[in-house]
Amino acid sequence: MTRQLLILRHAQAVPHVPTEEGDRARPLTATGLEQARSIGRKLAALAPARPMKVLCSPAVRTRQTAQAALEALEAAPAPVFEDGIYHTDPDGLYRLIHGTEDEVQTLLLVGHNPSIGALAMDLVGTAALQHPSFAALQRGYPLAGLTMLGFEGGWLDVRPSTVRAATLLVP
Repeated sequence: MTRQLLILRHAQAVPHVPTEEGDRARPLTATGLEQARSIGRKLAALAPARPMKVLCSPAVRTRQTAQAALEALEAAPAPVFEDGIYHTDPDGLYRLIHGTEDEVQTLLLVGHNPSIGALAMDLVGTAALQHPSFAALQRGYPLAGLTMLGFEGGWLDVRPSTVRAATLLVP
């Protein structure tokens, strides 16, 4: 059975300014909320396989992105807030993917650059960048960009040689 890995960068957030709450407290802008809703509508049209799991950074902007995107999905799962997504590298994201329960058919990761973009680039590979669907990645990983990947096997099998790049959705 084909599984899906979905990699989503948070939508546009307010600029970072030093505050007592820090970077984690930055909310989405009005544009960012619309970007997240747009990605959610596009994702819903593709009907991701169930059961689905959502792993999300606990930062306000990723929580808001996940919430707005999931509004478009029927019976969307509640996000699991994973502190490790906030400050990690692609290896940390691979560990989360590889630890996903076997019954999950679709995993949505909601996080931040540079780790989200680096993971997507690692899995997609440089050859896919020549395909029009992934042209936006040549300019960096876009805000509210959602990379869709498919693969056969279990979550431990996810690596560049086993996934098929399906598309990159942008708002």
